[in-house]
Amino acid sequence: MFTRTVTLTARVADTGGNAVTVSTAVRVEAPTALGWTPPGSSVAAVQAMLARYPHPSTVRLYSGPGAGLEPWSGLLAQVPADCPLHYSFKDWTAGTSAAVVRDWLSARPAGRRRVVDLVTLDHEPEQQSGGDPAPAVFRQQWQELVGALAGHPRRREVWLVPVFTEYAARRQASWWADFGVVAGYPGVDAVGFDIYDTGYERYRTPVERNEFALAQARRVGRPLVIPEWGIRRKPTLDDGTPYDPDGAVCAQAMRDNMAHLRAQPDVPYVEWFYRGDCDLHATLTYPSGRTYVRDAERAAFGQLMG
Repeated sequence: MFTRTVTLTARVADTGGNAVTVSTAVRVEAPTALGWTPPGSSVAAVQAMLARYPHPSTVRLYSGPGAGLEPWSGLLAQVPADCPLHYSFKDWTAGTSAAVVRDWLSARPAGRRRVVDLVTLDHEPEQQSGGDPAPAVFRQQWQELVGALAGHPRRREVWLVPVFTEYAARRQASWWADFGVVAGYPGVDAVGFDIYDTGYERYRTPVERNEFALAQARRVGRPLVIPEWGIRRKPTLDDGTPYDPDGAVCAQAMRDNMAHLRAQPDVPYVEWFYRGDCDLHATLTYPSGRTYVRDAERAAFGQLMG
């Protein structure tokens, strides 16, 4: 669930020129939207996912280092006009990128004005690989991005959302000073975390999985967005003891996780990372060499998508 308060203001005048302005606060509630990141950043990959799940509530796409900003034609045009898009990109050059991103927002198709899209620069900066900027550069780039779009006539059509890595952030003592502080910058609309069960022998409970990310978003009074969520199947424990050989435990963990997130008042968007070991249609391989398909988890995801 995502809850917010909207102020409605009306000015009424009679034929005699007498006027009055009245404002009222309205509580608006929307169910937490669940969508996906496709197996690849290509037109074909998005079209394949739309064939499987034709009515997503949100879609996450991204451009890697060196790819620049994806135009609104081609890849981004595959996202249905009534579906919020979360778009991440990596490239930013001081002195030139501000104008580029302003032009990009100006070119946003008029047909998308019924929804708000989400924009992320330098997602998962803690990795410090694949073109990730150093902490000071990351903070500076976000200041420039926020400044570039401040005052843009179509600024309300997008949210600016820094996205962090949950398992890395909670294990780095300097994370807030290095990266997390960006979440509280004026002009930032929401806080994002990619959340996996990396480094845990068993599936985490929903509270264990999400408490850190929720705390960071609430620390600065912003909604939490989860652009990448995935749970890799764990057939055995570390000592080889059978744990979840058929995915039934994982499927229940997925259902429990979404029930928990949908019970929160400040989580508007969640996207399953439909790639690698979290691709629910792919034929995967256990460490033992045996292949498997995530039938139980795929069925759970379909139910959660509605």
